[in-house]
Amino acid sequence: MAPSSSLQDNIAFVAAQTGVLLLVYWLVWIVYSRTYHPLAKVPGPIWPSLSRTWLMYRMYIGDYQLAQEVLHKRYGPLIRIAPNELSYSNPDGVPVIYRINNPLEKTDWYHTFKGAGLKSQIDMFTITNERRHAAYRRTVGGVYSLTNILKYEELMDQNVVMLLDRLDGFVERAEEVDFGLWLEMYAYDNIGSVFFGKPFGFLESSSDHRGYIAAVHKAMPFLSFLSMAPSYARSVLMLIAAAVPSLLQAVLAVDDIRKTTVRETDEAMARKSDSHHRDILTQLLKVVEVSGEKTGVTHHEVTGEMWVAVMAGAESTSGGLRAVFYHLLKHPSVMCKLTAEIDSAYASDALTHPARHSQVTALPYLLAVCKEAARVWPSFQVTMPRYAPAQGLQLPNGFLVPCGYQIGMNPFVVQRNTSIFGEDAEEFRPERWLEADASQLRKMNAAMLSFGAGTRTCTGQHLAMAEIYKIVPEVLRRFTISMPQERVWRTFNASFNLTSGVVCEIERRDI
Repeated sequence: MAPSSSLQDNIAFVAAQTGVLLLVYWLVWIVYSRTYHPLAKVPGPIWPSLSRTWLMYRMYIGDYQLAQEVLHKRYGPLIRIAPNELSYSNPDGVPVIYRINNPLEKTDWYHTFKGAGLKSQIDMFTITNERRHAAYRRTVGGVYSLTNILKYEELMDQNVVMLLDRLDGFVERAEEVDFGLWLEMYAYDNIGSVFFGKPFGFLESSSDHRGYIAAVHKAMPFLSFLSMAPSYARSVLMLIAAAVPSLLQAVLAVDDIRKTTVRETDEAMARKSDSHHRDILTQLLKVVEVSGEKTGVTHHEVTGEMWVAVMAGAESTSGGLRAVFYHLLKHPSVMCKLTAEIDSAYASDALTHPARHSQVTALPYLLAVCKEAARVWPSFQVTMPRYAPAQGLQLPNGFLVPCGYQIGMNPFVVQRNTSIFGEDAEEFRPERWLEADASQLRKMNAAMLSFGAGTRTCTGQHLAMAEIYKIVPEVLRRFTISMPQERVWRTFNASFNLTSGVVCEIERRDI
């Protein structure tokens, strides 16, 4: 039976009233946000000042860091990127926003990246409470020191040799190699070796082990999109995503990584009496057993730490490796100069095979190349947001960020600052690190946010750089790699920039 005309009239009236109320709400919000809001005087385009959908859109299309750089060039060092969030681009903001004494608290943006089933656990990356983080870092931080990481150098060497062997296969078959993919598999296997005592099996099987890489590359764009949404909307968006088969499959595959970390932690707990087993996981469990009770750190937190190691550690390292080799491929003269340094070191017996960390870190041009790649293309390319404290936060430009509002800096933008790095800051030029005097070098290093800053520097940075330093000389000593200059990589900012398309020709050098 058709609804009565009076019912239809009532529905139409309610719809009209609702529409009017929404229109009035948005008009009031626009006026308030642009005129009376505590951040109203901060420059920036209209859209970000009204809604976080601008951030969500930029993550959806994967160009967040580029859009943010454009806005800073247009509006200045302080811009409004969301109704309650600011971005600051001048390096003088680093010691203020990421200060060591009385550090600012991380925002709930980080919560999105906790593994499903690990929500109650803490880890170095996602923990937001500064006191808990400080206690946790005091408990387990020594495990991540360079001295300790180098105890596992022989395990890394095995993956170096395996990767070189697989690259030899491409030479023999006269095939192009997806270099970026193989570097990613190398990074994942190093995480497996150092953290769990054995590689996952990417290099050995010459394949994406259990589809981990494909899953991460599918899930990370969605998680990054989700992280930019208002906190109240994230659960709803997650439910909607569950109805998308490809996303659900990726989330389930990523959950398989979580299950691996849980299984490995449980197995390590069962064998903790085995003093011959050498890996970071076993070390962490022993540290927790001795001093965890004092700080409230348990083996559950270690599981969360393993999750971050696999998800963030492998992706950040592989991103750094791809940045190094891509920029070498696009700058043949730099590659030639670096190869000459490596050849000279081998000729004088300063390098052995596999190259030791102590040997490769004595090569100044290699260090400059790796640092420059991390500068122009950091693996992490979003702001690292913090809450302003109760008394507000005075920025170097004089603006006082009110209590509870968010402020952050994007490594991609900060590390291209011309006042610190010169007018050619957007260019890949390793020589800048060798030409700078001591004072300039301090300024440049202080502006580097590749591994974070303050009390929240990345605990895995020593492992990441060891992996990079060790493989670059080995590849350039053994192979000639090249790529047509018109070929460019594909990039997608999913918090970690997921680059692909570093496909090159490879030949064995006559040495």
